[in-house]
Amino acid sequence: MGMTDIQVQSNNVFAENKLSRIYSISDLFTIMLALHNINSNKEDKDQVKKQIWALTNMWLEEVSPLSYIPGLVEEVSSIIKYKVWDEKSTLSDEVIERILVDTIIFKEKALSEEEPEVLNALSLVLATRAVELIEALGGFIPRGSTVWKILYEPADPRDKIIDITTLIATTLVISTNI
Repeated sequence: MGMTDIQVQSNNVFAENKLSRIYSISDLFTIMLALHNINSNKEDKDQVKKQIWALTNMWLEEVSPLSYIPGLVEEVSSIIKYKVWDEKSTLSDEVIERILVDTIIFKEKALSEEEPEVLNALSLVLATRAVELIEALGGFIPRGSTVWKILYEPADPRDKIIDITTLIATTLVISTNI
């Protein structure tokens, strides 16, 4: 076996491990949200919120690094109305999984994929995921806002995926901040 074969196998194992971690974080995230919803004890709910925050941080480690977009944190803070655990939040298990998993997979494709057509399709799907997340958290995206520009203005598909990833990460951090 040549050195390149070993490197390829090593990269495949690393990618499989990362994918396994992402799915585990996603599964635990949905379990914690369900636990929060069925719990009536405030102290237990607070502990679950801390676990959700910890899972969000684990997810951030997987999706990092993120790009800096001026004013994004303030804008997302003003757009979304609910935390992920709020009763009015309409996040489903399927939406959470798609967001947590697809964001990382698509970002990695953007960093490695050469085909602009593929990247363009992925950017459209990821934009849909971002809108699902924002709307599930009671948000409305004002036309002309930074969020609207990230999602709807034409851009290089690779850059668009990176920016949407930052938008999704920002939204998750704000919506899980205790």
